[in-house]
Amino acid sequence: MAPLATPPGVESICRNVLVRTLRMRRGENLLVESWTHMLPWANAFVLEARRLGIRTTLLYEEEATYWRAVEECKPKELGQFPEPELGALSKADGYVFLWGPEDRPRLRALPKEKFDALVGYNSKWYQAAEKAGIRGCRIELGQATDPAARFYGVNAAVWQQNLLDAMEVDVRSIARDAARLAARLRKGKTLHVSHANGTNVQLRLAGRKPVVDSGIVTPEDVRAGNNMTTVPAGAVYVAPDEKFIEGNARANRPSYPTKGMLGGGEWSFSENRLASFHYESGEDRFTAAYEAAPAHKDRIGFVSIGLNPKLHLAPGIEDFERGTVLLGIGSNGAFGGKNRIPFQSWLVLAGAHVDVDGTPIVADGEIL
Repeated sequence: MAPLATPPGVESICRNVLVRTLRMRRGENLLVESWTHMLPWANAFVLEARRLGIRTTLLYEEEATYWRAVEECKPKELGQFPEPELGALSKADGYVFLWGPEDRPRLRALPKEKFDALVGYNSKWYQAAEKAGIRGCRIELGQATDPAARFYGVNAAVWQQNLLDAMEVDVRSIARDAARLAARLRKGKTLHVSHANGTNVQLRLAGRKPVVDSGIVTPEDVRAGNNMTTVPAGAVYVAPDEKFIEGNARANRPSYPTKGMLGGGEWSFSENRLASFHYESGEDRFTAAYEAAPAHKDRIGFVSIGLNPKLHLAPGIEDFERGTVLLGIGSNGAFGGKNRIPFQSWLVLAGAHVDVDGTPIVADGEIL
């Protein structure tokens, strides 16, 4: 695949990310990290940052060399956290990550031992970024590559254009909606999700603070350790009471976990646990992961509501489509819950109706 060309208006996109998402100021230090297929975008970010008086450093990973190293070197040597990068993080104020490698399905298909070794530095990276108080973002366009599109069975050009459209949405409007929904979810006691397709699920809220991915990294986010956002944004997540759920849920959007697309999912809950499931496509993949998971894999884990009005096809951030409800089981520690098992799965429902304590907050996919 050729590098992803920058579109007309890329300057305004980069400026919005730097100014509105990361709140970068003149004289601050920015790290831009890129792979080969996203280098034109990396250069656009570097140029726009320098126009704004932001001191910028580019970190670059060449795709072909990376894969040669994966084949020829010991994985544990590739998964080390370089000291110079650690030093750069400690001095940076902002960070832009342009996703890579381009062939992420190839990365995910590696034997587990090798994959774990390659990405073993991730926790150290996030710890260093949090300690430094970095305001960072991941540019989702870097995931919309030809290999990934073939893997998920979607059109790469349509996927890329949808992400570009969504990147132009004013993140300030998303943040306002997110704050309103988060307040309702924080204070509410019960949550009801329904749809004309037969979905009817009752949950209990637990007074937990929702996690917001609005596309703006605020000082509060940095203090809370939520210093990385996604571009395009956004969604509001909450971990409900893991010990209560009843009803049935039926997806009308695919889910895109790392092992492959899941379509037409249906879940039935009984005695506060997932009692049965069915998928029109990918059921074998879900079954294999579910059966291998430890206890509490069948507990409700998290719920999210999407906020971006331009997203309609976005594997990896399918929950960001405006008014879309995501129901997840399994691990929810990242959202303030108690379940930290190494398993998650989710259903995606567009056009849903959501009530908190009997009052609608989403009606037919519209945020109220």
